[in-house]
Amino acid sequence: MSKAARGFAPRSLLRLVLIAFILVLLPLILLVIQNSRTLEQVNRLAEEGIQSAVIDTRRASDMNDLALDMERAIRRYAVLEVPDLRLHYLRLLERYRIEMEALLKVVDAGELDASLRDQLIELVDLAQASGADIRERVGIFDLFSQANVELDRLAREQIDVRISRIREQVAEVRRRMWLLSGGLGGASLVLALLFTYLIIRPVRQLEKRILGLGDGMAPDERPISGPAELVELGERLRWLHYRLRELEAQKLQFLRHLSHELKTPLASLREGADLLAEKVTGPLTAEQEEICELLVDNSYRLQGLIEQLLDYNRIQQVQVYHQPVELKPLLDESLDAHRLAIENKGMTVQLELDDEQPLADNHRLRLVLENLISNAVNYGDKNGNIHIYTRACEQEYVLSVANTGQSIPEADRERIFEPFVQGSQERKGVLKGSGIGLSIARESAISMGGRLTLDSTKTGWVRFELGLPLHESKEPNHD
Repeated sequence: MSKAARGFAPRSLLRLVLIAFILVLLPLILLVIQNSRTLEQVNRLAEEGIQSAVIDTRRASDMNDLALDMERAIRRYAVLEVPDLRLHYLRLLERYRIEMEALLKVVDAGELDASLRDQLIELVDLAQASGADIRERVGIFDLFSQANVELDRLAREQIDVRISRIREQVAEVRRRMWLLSGGLGGASLVLALLFTYLIIRPVRQLEKRILGLGDGMAPDERPISGPAELVELGERLRWLHYRLRELEAQKLQFLRHLSHELKTPLASLREGADLLAEKVTGPLTAEQEEICELLVDNSYRLQGLIEQLLDYNRIQQVQVYHQPVELKPLLDESLDAHRLAIENKGMTVQLELDDEQPLADNHRLRLVLENLISNAVNYGDKNGNIHIYTRACEQEYVLSVANTGQSIPEADRERIFEPFVQGSQERKGVLKGSGIGLSIARESAISMGGRLTLDSTKTGWVRFELGLPLHESKEPNHD
């Protein structure tokens, strides 16, 4: 974030949100006000244009009607010579003159203006003539009617021109309204994006640090850029990271000490149990032999648990080596270690291996295979099957260890990979497990750049899939 942006951002998250709402809404409020004014202007122009057109059109039509009434009145007066008819004619003439003056103010009649005024003077003089003279001069109304028709035509044409201009003005006002709406709407959008950035950026930083905390990565020492609440939260996450690292170090130290302290008395117990079982001290009764057998079995079990603790501790500290590994010898070694248990349960083992090699650490791969095969033997069905097969796909080498048996409940499918967590299934082996075997296997797989997942899609089978980087063997060039 730039210095200007940091200086602009409020120190409080609440204040930042309130300012964001106000500044984003302000252009929208201005837009509503301006659009209301623009609509009023458009309505006023349209109303004035329509009203003017209606008035001028009606006035031109009334002038034509008045011209006809004037002609009828003067013709009747020429025949009857009744003073009231003459007075009526003069009144119609005055009304015509008023309408004509009003219309000629808004209509550019050109030469027709002077012609109508001259004709109007002649029509006034006509009212002073006698009946016979009127009948001789009444033909003036033909020219007068033609002039009125021409004036009506000019009025309608100019009304159409004015309406076109009003339409152009309305279109211009509408265009300005759209430009203003676009500008203010764009300003609101820019402000919304700006404040979204100011709020989301520190949240993204926190999210990144939380993910790093979960992955065990070193914390970012740079402070969070944003409101004080989020900055303080970032500091607490950094403290939490160091605290968790201290606890992890204490846990590993405890495991090291515990494993070391347990191995010394265990060696004495195993040695004593072996001596008793070998009857070095003398013959044993059947009950004593059974007790010795229990001592030997449980000492072996305790040794296995201690070795698992040591393995769990070792894989988090020892350097990982990536090199091509021959899988078949490691599988044979692990299967031989469980040969007695496999034969006692009457299980059948099927191997299908290809010629490809994974990139792995020999020791860690041995731990993974040991735990997967042990899991398959101890949780598999009696007289069941164990199927171990491999396949190479693109950049990954996949090893699958499957056994017939009860499917793992959905609630346990991820928990079984956590340290010291055992699933709800009943273990069918002789010895009870510690709950860290699959955790060791997954962490070993991840440390080698691979993965370990559980596949329960096939009914009646439990399949663990180990994915490792594939070793790409280069063919020699033959020139």
